[in-house]
Amino acid sequence: MSHPARHPADPGSDEHGVAQAPVVRLLAAPPAGTSAKDQVGAGVDRDTYRRVFRRHAAGVTVVTLDGPSGPVGFTATSVVSLSLEPPLISLSVSSVSSSWPALLHADTVVVHLLSDGQADTAQRFAAKGVDRFAAPTNWTRLPTGEPLLVEVAAWVRARLEHRIDTGDHRLLVARVLQAHVEKDDAPPLIYHNGRYGTLGTNNFR
Repeated sequence: MSHPARHPADPGSDEHGVAQAPVVRLLAAPPAGTSAKDQVGAGVDRDTYRRVFRRHAAGVTVVTLDGPSGPVGFTATSVVSLSLEPPLISLSVSSVSSSWPALLHADTVVVHLLSDGQADTAQRFAAKGVDRFAAPTNWTRLPTGEPLLVEVAAWVRARLEHRIDTGDHRLLVARVLQAHVEKDDAPPLIYHNGRYGTLGTNNFR
């Protein structure tokens, strides 16, 4: 993936004059008493790490934004409600994601919470080399210009405030500007152990 010529830690505005949130490089000192062996992740191999977190069920979302060449969107299972006052969300994106250049320059994003029956939408927005907004994707634009997927249970529109380099991903923090719930009782789409599924309301207690 090509990187912007401007150093990612330099705040500023893009060529359209849109203010950009700065990219911060996260450098955390190791805890006191941590050995050099621990610092390099001794005993934690990639396959085991992935197996552990495949057991962690996550809600499925599609994030959309307006890119320089048209609408951009991708599936994300890392969206988290971060704060109520102020209303903040966070998500992480791979450093090699094809969506990162657009996210670097975007001012706002729309996060769509998918429901049971929308696994095809999640797979489409996770696929490489396809036009994710072509039919059968049903979408429109908000009055503010962002792409909006039609027939989702809920969505939020948020302004990107922080972009943080951490490991092989970028952590994004965004302030919620607008929220909408279409279906309160729609079962959520869940990603677990490499598959999509849902949870019945009778399973909660």
